[in-house]
Amino acid sequence: MLVPQPLRPSALARSPLARRMASGAGAYGYAQAVSIGTQLVSLPLFLHYWDMATYGYWLALTALPFYLSMADAGISHAACNRMIGLITQGQKARAAEVFHSAVAFVAAVSLLALLAVGSTLVLLPAGTLQAPGWKAVLMLLSLSVVLSLFCSLAEVIYKATGGYAAGTYLVTTGRLVDWTGGLVGLALTQSFIGVAAAMLLARLGYTLLSLWLSQRRTDFLRWGLRHANAADIRQTAAPGMLFLSLSLTNALSLQGFTLLVAATLGPAATAVFNTYRTIARVVVQVTNALSNPLWPELTALKGQRDDAAFWRLYRRAKRLGLLIAVAGAALVYAASPHLLAVWTHGQIPFAASGMALFLLYAAVCSATQVPRVVLMSINRHAGLAAQSLAAAVVSLVVAWLVWRGAGMAGVVGAMVLGEALVWLTATRAVHRLHATKGAA
Repeated sequence: MLVPQPLRPSALARSPLARRMASGAGAYGYAQAVSIGTQLVSLPLFLHYWDMATYGYWLALTALPFYLSMADAGISHAACNRMIGLITQGQKARAAEVFHSAVAFVAAVSLLALLAVGSTLVLLPAGTLQAPGWKAVLMLLSLSVVLSLFCSLAEVIYKATGGYAAGTYLVTTGRLVDWTGGLVGLALTQSFIGVAAAMLLARLGYTLLSLWLSQRRTDFLRWGLRHANAADIRQTAAPGMLFLSLSLTNALSLQGFTLLVAATLGPAATAVFNTYRTIARVVVQVTNALSNPLWPELTALKGQRDDAAFWRLYRRAKRLGLLIAVAGAALVYAASPHLLAVWTHGQIPFAASGMALFLLYAAVCSATQVPRVVLMSINRHAGLAAQSLAAAVVSLVVAWLVWRGAGMAGVVGAMVLGEALVWLTATRAVHRLHATKGAA
C-alpha cells in the first residue's frame, strides 16, 4: 500500500519541472485507479455477504454523510494557494499562521457539523429508516468523513512545500485504507455497524499516521492553533467559498443531467447516457492529469512574481491540453466500439453520431481545464465560479426545452453549449489577466 515518505524540500527544489509534472500525473493516475478499482470491486464483494436490498440501504446511508466532506468550504485549497505564495517569498512564519488558521477553521466547522448531526439523530424517531442501527451507523460514518478533512490538511502541507505527488498519494491511500477497513468489517460482522466501525478505526489510524508524516515534512509547518487569527480565516474563506461553489456547480452539472435524462427519456436511456458520458470523460481525466500538477507550479511562480515564466508555462500547458483534447477524443472514438462491447457485454451498442457528440462535449470540457486552473491557482476565480453556475443552469434549461424534439442528441448538445460557455469565460478571464499584467 502506498504511503508517502517524508521528502526534503531541498531535493524537490532541485527537481526539474518536467519531473515534478510527471510525478504529479502519476499520482493523479493512482487516484483515478483507486477510485475506479474500488467501485468495480465493491459490488461483487458486498453482494457476496448481502442481498441487493441490503446493499442498496448501505449505499443510501453512506451517501448522507458525504456532504460533510464539503464542511471545510474549500478553505484547504485557498490556504494551500496562499501558503505556496508565502513560502516562495521566504515568509515561512506567515505560511505557518495561515495553516494554523485553516486548522482552526476546519476544527470549528467539524465540531459544529458533528453536533448538528448528533442532535438531529437524537431528535429523529427510531423508525425514520428501516436499516438496523442506522443512527449509530450515520454517526460513525460522519466521524470518518470529518477525520478525512484533517487528512486533506496534511495533504496541504505536502502540496505547499513542493510535494503535489506525495500529497495526492497520501490522501488517496487514505481512501483506500478506509475502504479496506470497511471490507474487513463486512467479512467479520456482515452488519452495517460493523462495517462503519471498521471504516472509522481504519480512518482514525491513517489520520494519525498522516499527521505524523506531515510533521516530519518540514520544520516550520506544525500542527496547532496557537498562531490562528480571524483575519487569515476571513481572507482564506472568501476564495474557499468560491472553490466550494465550483465543486457544487460540477455536481449540479453531472448529476443534474443524469436526473434530467432519467425524468424525461427513461431509465434505459439513462443507462446509455451515463455509459457514453463515462467513456467520453476519459479524455477529461487525461487532461486533468496535466492540469492538476500544473496548479502548484503556477502558484509558486506567481508567488515568486516571475510573470514571464508563469505565462510561458501557461502557453505550453494550453497547447498540450488542446492536443490532448483533440487526439484523446479521436483515440477514444476509435476504441469506443470495443470498450462498449466488453464493458456492457454488448447490451449497449455503439452509435457513431452519438459517441461523436459526447466526445465533442468532452473535448470542449478538456480545453477548459488549463485556463480554469490558471485562475484557481492564484485565487482569481470569482467570475469563473459565478458564470460556471450560470452556464450549468442555462444548459439544463436548454436541455429541458429541447429533449422532446431532439431526444438525447438535444440533451448532449445542451451540455456542449454549457461547457463552451465555461471555456469562453475562463479563456477570456485569462486573456484579460494577461493583458492587465502586460499593461502594468
